[in-house]
Amino acid sequence: MDRNEKLHIIREINDFIDQINSESPEDSLILVEGKRDLQALAYLGCNGNIRMYHHHFKNPIDLVDKFRNNYKKLILLLDLDRSGEIMTKKISNLLNQKYIDHKYRMRLLSITQGRVKTIEELKSFYDSMQEN
Repeated sequence: MDRNEKLHIIREINDFIDQINSESPEDSLILVEGKRDLQALAYLGCNGNIRMYHHHFKNPIDLVDKFRNNYKKLILLLDLDRSGEIMTKKISNLLNQKYIDHKYRMRLLSITQGRVKTIEELKSFYDSMQEN
């Protein structure tokens, strides 16, 4: 991959983070799987209303109940692997596909061209794009 391609990917990731940061923290909940996912997003400058699924919620029903009472939009940034897909479908079905914003997840997949399967990998992927 040449330098221009890497710079383009860096810009895309920065834009991705800016878009997430522009979401209203009162209206939107960003959900990641665990602590390392949260740390990776924070490293990249994400300062939105992020919650860790495995730390804040007992199960998908608990998540849905708490979400419905407090937010209007759920941004799922669960891993792009099989378990993340299963969890995404389960949560989406419980919310009848309403309130869920899948565009960020799909955009991340597009930006990284499928090279990143977990959110925590985003940090090392970003760092590798900055190397000469």
